[in-house]
Amino acid sequence: MAQKSKLRVIYRSNSHAPLWVVADKAGIWQKNGLEVDTSPQLIREKAVEALKNGHVDVISGNHHNLYERNAKNREDFAHLAQAANNWTDNRMVVADGIKRVQDLRGKKVAIDKLNSHSGLNVWLFLRQEGLDVDRGDIELVAVPGSSEERWKPVLQGEFGATFVSVPQDMRVARAGGRVITVRPMPMIRGVTLTTTMSFVRSHEDEIRRLICGLVDAIHFFVSRKQETVKILKNHLPGILHLETDEEIAALYDEWAQSLERKPYPSTEAIANVFALALRRNPEIADFNPLAMWNTHYVRELDDSGYIDKLYS
Repeated sequence: MAQKSKLRVIYRSNSHAPLWVVADKAGIWQKNGLEVDTSPQLIREKAVEALKNGHVDVISGNHHNLYERNAKNREDFAHLAQAANNWTDNRMVVADGIKRVQDLRGKKVAIDKLNSHSGLNVWLFLRQEGLDVDRGDIELVAVPGSSEERWKPVLQGEFGATFVSVPQDMRVARAGGRVITVRPMPMIRGVTLTTTMSFVRSHEDEIRRLICGLVDAIHFFVSRKQETVKILKNHLPGILHLETDEEIAALYDEWAQSLERKPYPSTEAIANVFALALRRNPEIADFNPLAMWNTHYVRELDDSGYIDKLYS
């Protein structure tokens, strides 16, 4: 057997782990002639510099912060594929008296960090709903730490709301709190294959195998539920602090509904993630966000008919 090609991948959040763990444990990389070493790197700057210096080959993530570097410094970072295009922190934990998003006018909302991806998501969602922090319609308060450190003060009346994903919404309900599910705003998030074009040009074969492996992993995840849930149950609780089979099932359902069978980014998700980049760096307004994306290899695989055959 020919020697497998090796790829070093780091993911920017433990929340990406479900798909990477399933791909590994289901033998997806071996099927595609790859040896993929995945590990977390939760510090954004270290992840980017590791990629730039060649210490890793691909990042899962870095969704909004590289537009500035490409725009200002003409660096060659590129996003190649997108596994999901929706914001999943769309469970709004609310204090007494809050029945809808508009009831938050004049209230305080707890977020992670003002300039983090999760915090900026809340800023953009509320602005799209007519609550603009810059006009003073609402106050965003940074409460860094776990989701629990934000939703517990909401239940105590300190904040009007905060936003969580599964399984935190289930824990809020068990604690006697109220959760309102709001619309799933389009957003680039989660497993985004990010690398540099210099790496792509010198490793086209590995990139093609990685894209095919991503498609295969998504197919396995959505079409082989029992096996996937077993993998998640055996390997995810320690990573994501899942406490019950019910939480694992809810996590699976969310992922299965969100995953793109054909891992293209949506135009709405790109527009929204670029709005986050502009919030941090308004001076790059003239940069075309599509310049960050190279979906050639997804399109190549799509045009071959491979993805359609998987689901036929």
